[in-house]
Amino acid sequence: MDPRKSVTFAYDSIGSDFGKKRTNTWDFVVEWLNNLISKNTQKELKILIAGCGNGRHVRLAEELGFKVSAIDISSSMVNATIKAEKECGRSGENIFKSDVCNLQFIDDEFDAIMCIAVLHHLPSELNKIALNEFSRVIKKNGEILISCWDPSAPSVINGIIDSENEDVVWVSWTLPDSSKISRYYHLPNIEMRSKVWNNIEGLNCINFELNNFNQLFYFVKV
Repeated sequence: MDPRKSVTFAYDSIGSDFGKKRTNTWDFVVEWLNNLISKNTQKELKILIAGCGNGRHVRLAEELGFKVSAIDISSSMVNATIKAEKECGRSGENIFKSDVCNLQFIDDEFDAIMCIAVLHHLPSELNKIALNEFSRVIKKNGEILISCWDPSAPSVINGIIDSENEDVVWVSWTLPDSSKISRYYHLPNIEMRSKVWNNIEGLNCINFELNNFNQLFYFVKV
């Protein structure tokens, strides 16, 4: 199954309403970004934020001094991020509509990639394509942080289990007009996800852990 059209429709429908409920950044994101800075004090780091949503992590990375490029598959999310960037006095020209499975960047372009709460919207076969794209566009020794919801997360535990795949859960979002949009989530346990992601050419998974219902994966380009 390829849920990308469904996911795009869902987030285009959610639009700017998404930002009202996603304002804070996770501590593990702040820690990871600060750690990158502490290890690379002599140069400006170029980072790709793959799945920018309403742009909260774009703003954080910009404020910390990263040179940021950001993408999202949803036009509404891209437009919301560009609007927020302009409100901060930046052009937003570094924000693009793009699919993580087909990145429009050259090889070895980035020092780091951050992909927060994105790949759980794709099945395993598309996850692998996205990870191979990350491997292509990141420099040697570059670092990648990926988070996905765990099936135990409160925000997904009451979702509807797919009739054909028990690892797929459909989670609704209530719009301002009280209508609901269902979103596809692929939610294997962390050990299963690790097995699937452990053989991506060029990437070494140096650690994975469960942190506050987030499955966190840390990769290095070898």
